Amino acid sequence: MKVTAFIFFSFKHGMIEMVIIMKKILIATHGMLAEGLKSSIHVLAGDGYDIQTINAYTDECQGDYSHQIKAFITSLNQDDEAVIFTDLLSGSVNQKVCQLCVQRPSYLHIVTGTNLMCVLAVLLETRPLTQKVLKEIVENSVVSLIDLEDQIQLEETDEDFLCVEEEERNDCFH
Repeated sequence: MKVTAFIFFSFKHGMIEMVIIMKKILIATHGMLAEGLKSSIHVLAGDGYDIQTINAYTDECQGDYSHQIKAFITSLNQDDEAVIFTDLLSGSVNQKVCQLCVQRPSYLHIVTGTNLMCVLAVLLETRPLTQKVLKEIVENSVVSLIDLEDQIQLEETDEDFLCVEEEERNDCFH
């Protein structure tokens, strides 16, 4: 598996320092949602991302999955940027993640109530993953309701504006 890394250069103590920052992602959900999100990311963004999944309460993951969360946490280095995404704030998966991350490193973040747009935005973000950046991503990844009546009226307004009869256009220019 190829893994995407971000390389930053900084100038410290009169020398150029190169820092490689790896983004590591764990998606932990009830059922197959985690694997579905990973599959969609592959379709939309390609390979090259370090994404692990836990599909809790499925045939694949029937028992205690604490060891998978612990393994993800212990695999992290201080130069990594890591995010654990869960599906439900008060759900058992999120509760287990929070219990195991009580003494988490500062470069590990937890995002709950996740969706595809949020995970993609984190993966494609080029700025360092600070709390401020993550809050911005979460705010921009909210679910939207599309009111089809408003859409139809908007389209009709656009058509009325853009599709003026030729006779009317000619009258405007005389």
